Amino acid sequence: MASEGKTTTISNLASVMAELNKNILLIDLDLRKPTVHKQFNLSNRAGLTDLLLHKDDYVGYIQNVHPGLDVITSGKIPANPTEIINSNAIKELIKKLSGQYDYIFLDTPPLVLVSDPLTIATYADAVILTIAHSETEKEVIRRSIDSLKQVNANIIGTILNKMPVSKHNKYYYSYY
Repeated sequence: MASEGKTTTISNLASVMAELNKNILLIDLDLRKPTVHKQFNLSNRAGLTDLLLHKDDYVGYIQNVHPGLDVITSGKIPANPTEIINSNAIKELIKKLSGQYDYIFLDTPPLVLVSDPLTIATYADAVILTIAHSETEKEVIRRSIDSLKQVNANIIGTILNKMPVSKHNKYYYSYY
């Protein structure tokens, strides 16, 4: 789903997990409109696409953000993103890296726009949907969940994003 705050949410989740002394890798698999590098002010000159196309060693593409959090940016936007996503090379890379990290987070393009997230979901251990409060239509959510179920994705939850903060909310708390 577009503009739900997927990248910000996954970047924050990865950062929090690293602060909890977990060893985290965040990979930007949005090969059409990558933004993970912007979240952490990283270079995106070389990244995942370069790694896979040139069959390089992954070590040179891992950027450390802070203790416990590494990032592989997307790299140059390829002419054939779906072909790259569908390649076995990504699956093999994630399998190789999974022994070195407690968790690997995969940022994907919006689910309703392209098929890439469905392919990625087939080799992810778990999927979390990010949904924008009062923006994402219920039918879009239903179709997204149905699509993920069709590829046997392990949906472990959702994150409801962009919730309005209101002092009329019963959970509002102020020190003043």
